[in-house]
Amino acid sequence: MLRENYDLPTLISAVITFMVVVLAIRFMLYYANRKGSQIQKPDWVDDDRFNLKKKKKK
Repeated sequence: MLRENYDLPTLISAVITFMVVVLAIRFMLYYANRKGSQIQKPDWVDDDRFNLKKKKKK
């Protein structure tokens, strides 16, 4: 079925195109993650219920 519908150059082109797109997305994500985010907890979130560290049970 695959051989009847598509020829070898079309399949090679599709694989290469897919690899280029995946590598471009990975590079963009790597570059965005490399910058170092400056996200901080807002000032109004000083309540204990927003504390992400769980207290140990005795």
